[in-house]
Amino acid sequence: MSTLITGGTGFIGAEIVRLLVEAGEGPIHVAQRSPDLGRLADLADDVELHHLDLSDLDEVDRVIESVAPTRFFHFGAILTGPGEQDPQALLQANAVGFIRVIEAARRAGTDQMIFASSIGTYGRDLGAGPIDDLSLQRPNTIYGVTKVLGENLGAYYRAKYGLDFRSLRYPAIVGPGVTTWSVAQYTSWMIEKAALGEPFAVWTKPETVIALMYYKDAARAAVELAAAPKDQIRTMNYLVDGPRPTPTAGELADAVRRHIPDAQISFEPDPKSLLAGEVRLDDGAARQEWGWEPSFSVDRMIEDIIAAVS
Repeated sequence: MSTLITGGTGFIGAEIVRLLVEAGEGPIHVAQRSPDLGRLADLADDVELHHLDLSDLDEVDRVIESVAPTRFFHFGAILTGPGEQDPQALLQANAVGFIRVIEAARRAGTDQMIFASSIGTYGRDLGAGPIDDLSLQRPNTIYGVTKVLGENLGAYYRAKYGLDFRSLRYPAIVGPGVTTWSVAQYTSWMIEKAALGEPFAVWTKPETVIALMYYKDAARAAVELAAAPKDQIRTMNYLVDGPRPTPTAGELADAVRRHIPDAQISFEPDPKSLLAGEVRLDDGAARQEWGWEPSFSVDRMIEDIIAAVS
């Protein structure tokens, strides 16, 4: 079974590749814009690298036709921060590119497609209580808009053409080495900066709540979703959550200080970057239908990041 991972050297994508290599699966094809394997440099002999710019539609066709993947993890995308700076570029890659990608996969005879979606599909006017898989999706970022497009076009291709499309609506992803800003990125940088002995000012309020997940759990969720029997997949577009109860920003800072007593973490709320209300998740469908269960607690995430940057 051949596997293609777009965004395969990215934060979650590289960890998916690592899990597949460790499981002895192959051949594994990694597609990305950069010729640098980055996080996968130690696995250069275990994967085949392809250049792929999602905004280059001819290149999308060429790569997918040449690989003809049996299984396809589509994790390549422009993220929220850069997307809000250049919405047209994001639309070309995440919307037009997605349309071309899924059609090329259909023509190539791909059996299964796993898509990285986001809680950004819900927007910020969420009301009270946790979000679940049936909550109204009203995204207020161009990134969220294109993820809703991907989810719904994937559902159509599943019904129309039999493509086994499945997606994960990820919360804020925590881990070391992230360089792209997002409104929830304080969840990673608060830990990493403290581990490096650097001060960090959190731009939201201590009582802010944003659902989060460690990047290793995010990759494992994708691999486990792909492996689940098809007859168990009823919801198709799944919320997945990390440690519970979801910590506030202040509680996360307190947890960091337990591990790094001299951590210099301050709170300097920025009105332009505040998260409105609480973002808590109900991922019951993923837990019931294919057995999702996160393995990284808040403390274990902090310990793993400290070990990674030390």
